[in-house]
Amino acid sequence: MHLSFIGMSGVGKSHWAKQLAQAGWLHLDCDCVIAERLGELIDVADDEDPVHAVGRWMGMPWTPGYAEREEKYLELERDVTEEAIDAATAQPEGTNVVLDTTGSVIYTGDAILHRLRTETRIVYFDAPPHVREKMVELYLREPKPVLWQGGYQPEPDESQDAALARCYAALLADRSESYRMLAQSTLDYAVLRGESLDTQRLLALLQ
Repeated sequence: MHLSFIGMSGVGKSHWAKQLAQAGWLHLDCDCVIAERLGELIDVADDEDPVHAVGRWMGMPWTPGYAEREEKYLELERDVTEEAIDAATAQPEGTNVVLDTTGSVIYTGDAILHRLRTETRIVYFDAPPHVREKMVELYLREPKPVLWQGGYQPEPDESQDAALARCYAALLADRSESYRMLAQSTLDYAVLRGESLDTQRLLALLQ
């Protein structure tokens, strides 16, 4: 079985990908590979989460040079995602593989998304509105790297903080619809947080 986990950052993709890895699956972590390849451009402190270091490097949508860094990140993401698909399909028959994609995988282009759909089974980790509200609050406290793709559009006389909160909420809502349209299976957020869920039950839900 070849699975691709898609969804917002913090919804649980990496947690369950790691659980499957402990059960013997091959885990292909796109975020980790991207962070490693950006290592030459980013200074990561000893006690710093690499994701936060990437966020510092990319900056906010109004930061000078953001558009160029956003495009560089997306170009790298395309390469890493395609390499992950290649690695999955190159495995010996019977090898179970899980691709742990980034939250911005939906921007990688039609060709890559077509490969994901035809060469893996795409599983969307749902994030209902009340969860997305908490994601906005967390992002405002601890910004992470975000590909805005033109989604940050402040209104006249709107404060920077207000524009960021409004536009990020809209971005998450748009992504939610894109994920849902792309996915072949959807996992309910409440079920994913259930105490009885383990890897066997997770896989049973996908049958």
